[in-house]
Amino acid sequence: MSKIKFWQGWDTHTRYPYLFLMLLGVLALALGVYYYFAGEASVFAWDKITDLQVVPVPVSEVPGLLERFTLSADGYLLFEQYDVALPGVNTVAATLLLLILAICLAFYAAAISTMRQLPYFAGMLLLMLFLATFNFDLLDIFGAAGQTTLLVSILLFALCSYAFQAFFPNTVFGLRVLAMLGVVAVLGLLLFTEADFTAELIILHLVSYSSLGLLAATVLFMLWVSYENVNALLWINTQAKMPERRFSMWHFLLISVLYVSSLLLMYLRQVGYISAEVLPLNAYVILLLSTVAGFWGMRQREAYYGNLFPFRPTGAVLYLVFATMAFLSIGYAFATANDSLTLLYRNLIIYTHLAFGFGFVVYVMINFGRLLEQRLPVHKVVYEPKTFSLFSFFIMSLVICVVLIMRTHYRSYFQAQAGYYSYIGDLYRASDNDILAKRFYEESDIYDNGNVKANYSLSAMYRQQDERNREILLLKDALERRPNPKLYVRLANLYDEKQYFFEKLYVLQQGAEQFPESAEIYNNLALLYTQTSVQDSTEYYFNLAQQYGPGNEVVRSNRLAYYTRQAMLEPAKAVLEESSKGKYEALRSNQAVLRQLLGMDPRGDRFMPDSLKQVEDFTLFYNQTISSLSKGDTACLKPIDSYLSSPGNQIFYSDLLFLKGLVHHYNGLPREGRRVVENLALQMESQSGYYYNTLALWMLEEKNYRAAASYFKQAKDRGYPQAYLSHGYALAIAHQPVAAVEALQEVAYTGNEAAMAVAQELAALLQQDLDTVLAEGTDKEKLQYLLTYLPSLTQVQVDALVNAVQEKDLKRHAVVTRVDYLLGKRRWKAAYDAIQKASALQRPEGELRSALNLLQLKLWLYTEKYDVLLNRMDRLYLTDRDRRMQLYFKARVAEVRGRKEEAAARYEQAVKILAYDEETLLAAANFFRKYDPGGEKAYNILLSGITYNPFAAELHKAYALESIEQGLYSYADQATETLKDLVPPSEYATFIKKLVQKRQEVEARAEDWQQ
Repeated sequence: MSKIKFWQGWDTHTRYPYLFLMLLGVLALALGVYYYFAGEASVFAWDKITDLQVVPVPVSEVPGLLERFTLSADGYLLFEQYDVALPGVNTVAATLLLLILAICLAFYAAAISTMRQLPYFAGMLLLMLFLATFNFDLLDIFGAAGQTTLLVSILLFALCSYAFQAFFPNTVFGLRVLAMLGVVAVLGLLLFTEADFTAELIILHLVSYSSLGLLAATVLFMLWVSYENVNALLWINTQAKMPERRFSMWHFLLISVLYVSSLLLMYLRQVGYISAEVLPLNAYVILLLSTVAGFWGMRQREAYYGNLFPFRPTGAVLYLVFATMAFLSIGYAFATANDSLTLLYRNLIIYTHLAFGFGFVVYVMINFGRLLEQRLPVHKVVYEPKTFSLFSFFIMSLVICVVLIMRTHYRSYFQAQAGYYSYIGDLYRASDNDILAKRFYEESDIYDNGNVKANYSLSAMYRQQDERNREILLLKDALERRPNPKLYVRLANLYDEKQYFFEKLYVLQQGAEQFPESAEIYNNLALLYTQTSVQDSTEYYFNLAQQYGPGNEVVRSNRLAYYTRQAMLEPAKAVLEESSKGKYEALRSNQAVLRQLLGMDPRGDRFMPDSLKQVEDFTLFYNQTISSLSKGDTACLKPIDSYLSSPGNQIFYSDLLFLKGLVHHYNGLPREGRRVVENLALQMESQSGYYYNTLALWMLEEKNYRAAASYFKQAKDRGYPQAYLSHGYALAIAHQPVAAVEALQEVAYTGNEAAMAVAQELAALLQQDLDTVLAEGTDKEKLQYLLTYLPSLTQVQVDALVNAVQEKDLKRHAVVTRVDYLLGKRRWKAAYDAIQKASALQRPEGELRSALNLLQLKLWLYTEKYDVLLNRMDRLYLTDRDRRMQLYFKARVAEVRGRKEEAAARYEQAVKILAYDEETLLAAANFFRKYDPGGEKAYNILLSGITYNPFAAELHKAYALESIEQGLYSYADQATETLKDLVPPSEYATFIKKLVQKRQEVEARAEDWQQ
C-alpha cells in the first residue's frame, strides 16, 4: 500500500485510522443508498386488509340409495386489499447514525487537535455548537434542568483535544483518535446509565435534536464540494501530458455550459417554471460525483489552506468526517421518510451546485481562459488566480446561491424547520406522548404545508382515535400538494362502506392517473370491481397490476381467489399452474382451496406454524388440512390442540375444533371425531344443524343408517334445510319405508322445488307394491325399491327385481345387493354362485368392485376357508374404507388358530378403527370374554358399541347379557328397554327369556361360590 502515491509519507498510525474512517464513510454511503430505495417502505409500510370469503369445498361423498350425499366444509378464500400500516419509528437507522456520528466526532476532535492555535479554536467552536444541538440536559442527567451535561461534554472534548494541541503536539494521530473515542465512550456511558429513559428513547432524543447540527454540517459540505464537478471537467480537459491530446477551451466551455444548463433546468422545474422533466438527472448522484471529485480537489487546495492545517492527516480526515456526516444526514432523512428534508437536500444540491458551478466556470475563464486556448495544464494552477481571486469567486457564488433561495420565498428554511419538527414529533410519539407529538407534527405541517411525513403521522394518530373525518381531511390536504401512491390507497380505504363505492373508485382512479405504474393501486381497483358484475374491468385492472408487479404474489393470490369464487375454472387453472411454485401464504391457501374443489391432490410441504399470528396462517393450515384428509396423517392434531389452547385463537375456535373432528374421523379415529363434533354441536347453537348433518353423513359412511337418520332428524329440527331430504333417504336406506315417506313429505317445508320434486318421486315409489314397481318402474326405481325393502323380501322377489334391472351400471349395483342379501340369509352356496355372476359384470376397480370383494372375503370367513382368505385378502381390490376390514379378518383367523396374543392385539386395533361395525365389535367382545373371563374388556367394548351405535340391536343384546355376567342388573334392564324399540315384539320376547335364563345362571353361580 505504501507504494501507492497517495499513501507516500503516511505513517502507520495515521494510515489505518484513516482507512477505518474511509470504510465508515463508505458504510454511511451504502446505508444512505439503501434507505434511498427502502426508507419509505420501512416507515410507511404496505399493509394488507384481508377479506375472508367462504366457499364450500367437498370433503367426501357418501352414496346412498343411488344418490350421492356430499359433506362440504368451509374453505376460506383470501382477498388482500393493500393498505398502509401505521408509521413506524426506525430505531435501527437511528442507532446506526448515532454510532457512526459518535466515531466521526472522535475523528473530528482528533483532527482539529493537530491544527494551529487559531484554526483549532475555530474548529473547537464548531464542535461546541454541534454539541449544543443535542439538548443533553433534557435527559435530566444531573437532576434539574440546566446546561450541566453540555458543559461536561464540552469540557471533556476541550481538555483532551487541547492537551494534544498545546502540550503533546507530537502524539501520533492514532493515539489521538483512541483518546477521543474514550471521551465519546465516557460521555455515552454517562448518558445511557444516568438518564431515566430507555436506550431507544435516548438514541432517538440524541439523533432527533442533533439533526439541526447534522443539517448545518451537510450544508457546509455541499458548499465545500459544490464546484468540484466543474473542477473535475477541467482536469479531464487538461490532464493529458501532450498538448495536442488536451482539449481546447471551447470543449471545456461547452461541457461546462451543458452541465450548468442541466442544473438550471432542474432548478426551473423545481421552482415551477417548467413542468416536464427535460433531463432525468438525480441531484443525489450529482452530490456523489462532486464528493468523489472533491476528495482530489481537497488535496489540490492544500496550497490555499496549508497555512492553517495540512492535508495529511487534518484536511483528509475533516473531508471524510463532513462527507460521512452528510451521508448520514441525508440517509436518515430517507430512512425516516422525512420528505421535507429529502426535498430540502435535493434543492440545496441544485442551488449550491448551480451557483458555485457557474461561479467556478466564470472564475476559470477569467483567470485561465488564455491558458486554456494554449492547451496548457491549467488544472495544476487552478488555485493560483491572477485576476479574479478565490475569495471573490466564493462571495459571488454565495450571493447567487442566496438569490436562488430567495426566489423560492425561503422555502428551504421552512423545509428545514418542518423536517426538524417531524423528527421531534417522532421522538414524542415513540415515548407515547401523543399530545406533544401532535403539536410538533402540526408545526411541521405549518412550515411545509402538505408534507407527507407530518400529515400521515397525524392521520395515523386520528386513525388510532377513530376520527375518520379528520384523517380524510389531512390525507386530502397532503395529496393536493404532494401526491403519494400510499396516501391515495389509504384515503380510498377510508371509503370502504358500500355507500361510498364511487368515492373510493374516484380516489383510486386519481391515484392510477398520478402513478400509472402502481401495482398496488391497480390491485385495489380490481378488488373494488369484484364487488360488481363488471368482469371486464376486474380483469383489466388485474392485468395492469400483474404487468407492473410481475413478481407480486398478492395480485396472483387475489386473482386466483376471484376466479375460484366465480367458478371460472379455466383461468383459475392457468393461474394455479403459473403460480405453482409460489411461497406466499395467502396464495398457497387459495391454491389449496382450488385443488380441493378440482379434486386434485395437495402439493407442497405441509404448513404447521407454531402459532396462528395472522389470518393467512390459519387459512393456509386449515385449507391444507382439509385437502389432506384420509391420508392417515394425524400429525396435525398436536398443533390443533396447541392453537385451541391459545386465547388469541378464539375467533377460529369452532373451525379448529371441527377440523380436529374431521382429522380424527378420516384418519382412523372415528369415535374421537364423533365426540368432538357432538360437543361442538352442543356449544355452537347457531351452527348445530350443520354439525349434526355432518355426523349423519359420517354414519352413512359407516353404514350405520339408523344413527344417520337420527342425526339428520336433529339437524332438521335445528333448521338445517339440506337435512330434510337426507333424513328421508336415510330412513329408506335403514329399511324403514313408512317413516321415510313421512320424512319425505316434510321436505315441502324447505320451499326448495328441486328437493321437493325428488322427495315426491321417492315417496311415491316407496308407497307402491312390488308388482307395480316391476311393471311400471324405471330401472333406478326398481333398484331403489330393492335397497329399501331388502330385508323383508323373499329370494324370489329379490331375484325378480335384480333380473328386471337392465341398465348396466344399475345392474352391477343390483347383483351386489343380491349377494349381500344372500349372505345375510346365510345361504352360502347361493351367495357363492351370485358372487361369480356379479364378478363378471363389475369393472376392475370402483366402489362396487370393492363391495363385492368385501362380501367375497366375508363368505370365505363364514365358510372357514381361512387360507384362501389370507392368501387373497391383499390381492383383491378394496377401497381405503373397505380395506379397514382386513384388521377384523386377520383377528378372526388368529383367534380361530389359537394365536391369542396376536388376536387380542388385532381386535384392539380393529375396535378403534371399525367402531361402528357391529360384527367386529361382537366378535371382539366374544373373544375377550373367553380370553379374559374375569376382565372388563368385553363389557367396555360393548358399552362403547351401544354408546356410538345406539340402534344396533345385536350390540344391545350382547351388552345386556354381559351386564348380567358382570352383575350389573340395572344396566341390563336399561339395555332391554332400549332394545324394545329396535326389534319386533316376537324377537324381543325370545331375547327376554334368554336374558332371564342367563340371570338365573349367574345368580346360581354366585350362590354356589358363597357356599
